[in-house]
Amino acid sequence: MLLLYFDTEDQWPRAYKELETCEDRVTLLTNHSDNHQIVYLSPLVPDSFGNGRCEIRQDALSADWVVCSGTRVFRSARSRWWFLAVANCDPDEAAERRMYNDNESYGVYVEFSLQMTNGRPTEVLKYQFSIDQWLILPSDTLFLALQCVLIVCVLFIGKSLSARRLYHNTFRMCSQSIVLNTIGLGFLVTNYVIYAIDGIGLPLIMISGQLIRALGEMLFMYMCLVLARGLNVTKMRLTLMDKLFLTIMFFVFICSYLLMEFWEVKYFDPAMVYAPSESLPGYLLAVWRLIAWVFFSSAAMMSRSVSPQKAPFFLNFVLMMTPWFWAPPIFILVANFLLNNWVRAEVVNIVENIVTFYGYIVFLYLSRPTDGNHNFPFHIRTTQVDIDIGFDPQTAYAENNGNNINDGMHGVMELAVTSGDDPEKDSGSDEIIEDRGVLERPQITTS
Repeated sequence: MLLLYFDTEDQWPRAYKELETCEDRVTLLTNHSDNHQIVYLSPLVPDSFGNGRCEIRQDALSADWVVCSGTRVFRSARSRWWFLAVANCDPDEAAERRMYNDNESYGVYVEFSLQMTNGRPTEVLKYQFSIDQWLILPSDTLFLALQCVLIVCVLFIGKSLSARRLYHNTFRMCSQSIVLNTIGLGFLVTNYVIYAIDGIGLPLIMISGQLIRALGEMLFMYMCLVLARGLNVTKMRLTLMDKLFLTIMFFVFICSYLLMEFWEVKYFDPAMVYAPSESLPGYLLAVWRLIAWVFFSSAAMMSRSVSPQKAPFFLNFVLMMTPWFWAPPIFILVANFLLNNWVRAEVVNIVENIVTFYGYIVFLYLSRPTDGNHNFPFHIRTTQVDIDIGFDPQTAYAENNGNNINDGMHGVMELAVTSGDDPEKDSGSDEIIEDRGVLERPQITTS
């Protein structure tokens, strides 16, 4: 017989964790006979008893098989998780006879194909999806469209930065992260569209999309940390300690993410409802994000003290990006302990999309190259990043003619360094070549 339990404490949790015998687990549903939660898989039971419309057939080897087919409609007062189990026992059978029942001793071999749907076939966004997945496809499609708009914005901002020779690696990393996130989101939408049609989807495409999005998030995290440390703002390169710390952090991140995926396959109990974030690696990822925030905040404050002229940028960068760091760990706790299982997946998906999109919006807002942006981070030109010329980034803050502070928006900082070993100059010449210092020339500005 096929047993259909739902998720209340007196049904599946009790049957799976507390009751020990097959007869007790069947009796539990027998006491709720009005709900028709027992489907008899026997050709000897009439249809009026909830029979699965079974008949005996022979295969090519003349072996007898009991073949059953049919449908069962569930109507409940609220959304529920259903748990299916196959039993091969009869609580009404006498104990003496049960001892000699070989089928009960050895169990039963079952091959099955189940199609579980929600709503009507015309409800495309609901029919093939579980109740906790109804909003995933619409929300992913919405954020995919928003991500495409972000890519267009990145192209315009990047073009403006390139014209000013301010298109640095940090902005390039953000652009690449947005592209990766958009590609991954496109993979997920493709999978869910196919899933809405056939109820199977494209599992490989879905896994690929998740990995690509994780890579994009990791790249954006790295960009935030190195920018907080002052890369391309107050310094040309990171220190050895910075590189070592970041390497260790992202090694832990990658290992935790892969371990979380492995944990879900290896250790999750399929008889219970779990989310990947409920595993030990899931909590490690949350802790890792908070540690990254500590480094991010400390690095930004250090850069702020070193470069007071850029204090508005670093202060706003920390304040506006702190929710991006803290929201996922906090929501993991909310999802694991407060949300019901039948809404968790879709709510978590929406929150993740919002947090990711928020991070991109904050950075693009702070790095927009307009005259009214007093938080603009870059002032070092891409033509000045050659370490060998001895350029000091702080000289780019020098005042031109004692009036205008060069902030990367109103002038080009050019440095001409001469060498005393120029072979084209006569060693006896009295000509003195001087450093041209800081020059200013008009720039393209946008409002």
